Amino acid sequence: MSARRPIDIAAVVVAFLVIAGLGYALRPQHTPTVATDPATARLDRPGAADEARKTMLFIGDSYVAGTGLDETSYGCMAAARMGWYCKVSAGPGTGYVSGGPANRFELEFIGASTSFAERLAGLALTYQPDIVVLDGGRNDLFVPPEIVYSAMVSTIAEVRRTWPTATVVVVRPRFLSRPDDNLGFDDAFFDRLKAEEATQQMVVFADPIARLGGSNTSGLVGPDDIHPTRQGELAMATAFYDSLLALGFVPAT
Repeated sequence: MSARRPIDIAAVVVAFLVIAGLGYALRPQHTPTVATDPATARLDRPGAADEARKTMLFIGDSYVAGTGLDETSYGCMAAARMGWYCKVSAGPGTGYVSGGPANRFELEFIGASTSFAERLAGLALTYQPDIVVLDGGRNDLFVPPEIVYSAMVSTIAEVRRTWPTATVVVVRPRFLSRPDDNLGFDDAFFDRLKAEEATQQMVVFADPIARLGGSNTSGLVGPDDIHPTRQGELAMATAFYDSLLALGFVPAT
């Protein structure tokens, strides 16, 4: 049996340090966690200017959904000009009545349709808007006007209960292809609606598409003669922005 060779302690130590250092270099680095007294912790909060920005929630139909991303819808473009945040809950073919129990249908990528009122409970779990915009009625023409009226009153009342500090903006429904056509939602209909108890506080009414009345809007709608093109959405955004200013809303500074 051969004699054991003496161990070079210095060499072993050096090798260990090299291996340990290499392992540390290859190991993913983590920021150390430091315990902080909650009473003295500094929270990063938005600045005062950011806190002043309102959030506007749009609830509506395909006119509200737009032709692209939420951010490029007519409502969000108008909100951006006001310096506000924007959220969208829109379903093509839906309305105060349409999309609900009276005529439920399937929406691509969304599933079962919902009326405006049916969305409120779910939206309340996520959003606390300063302003809620209801834009619909175009798809409710298949039922008698009195049923639409009742649905509008109950929906507005439910929005007020859901977000009691929010201002509700009710948009008068029109088609961009014929901005002078009130679709049966005439002055008498809205005068009656404005007299309801549910609309006496924190509810205002806007008629942005009427601002385009008297002009040729044929170039602002698509081949179906119903839905706005990109240029149509831009025109609607300007009309809605002007409506907000006329109602007394003030852009963020």
